[in-house]
Amino acid sequence: MAKPFITATKFKVTVNQADLLQEITAGRNGKVTGREIRKYVLPIIEEAQEKLIKDFYNHSVTKEIKAGPTASNSSGTLNGYGNLFSFIGFNKGEDPIAAIGEVIRQKLLVTVRAISNGRFRISIANPPSKEEFFSVSQIPWASGSSWAEGIEKGLSNLGSFLYRGKGIPKSRSGTGVQIKNDLRAASFRTQPYISKLVDKFYKDIIKF
Repeated sequence: MAKPFITATKFKVTVNQADLLQEITAGRNGKVTGREIRKYVLPIIEEAQEKLIKDFYNHSVTKEIKAGPTASNSSGTLNGYGNLFSFIGFNKGEDPIAAIGEVIRQKLLVTVRAISNGRFRISIANPPSKEEFFSVSQIPWASGSSWAEGIEKGLSNLGSFLYRGKGIPKSRSGTGVQIKNDLRAASFRTQPYISKLVDKFYKDIIKF
């Protein structure tokens, strides 16, 4: 009795690339592929947001302002004299960081949509922007001016800033006031802040 045997021949498939891409991105297949892409990119975007939040709260400027009217000038912006809370003129008991914190924690809504030729567009609703951060960080006594932007571009009148850690009567912050005459020759030391943090966020999400 002859033994059964299996023969195999070369198996060849010819794929039309244009038709395949059309099949992947069209109709139901496009939606399925879009969902899979979203599953991949969403954790990357969420991780970038977590890094942004962490970097913001760990920044020396944020920490100094959070520390209030008796903090030291750990950021070095005031040449070691007084602190940013008193110099900017926040009201005693105020939390100037809270508004930025709310914006930076906004839930990011991510959508993926097929465009053409195997390409998909990833969109983020409520993305963090420096313009929004600047809009919610207004200087209390100077409407239209952002203290967060001032950290990067400069804040004036440091030479006429008087600071007393023990307290100053009628001071908005309780420890600092601006006087008419200059007390010293001093200039504000700018440093990267919100703009750099936001730029880093977008660099992190396009790595994939």
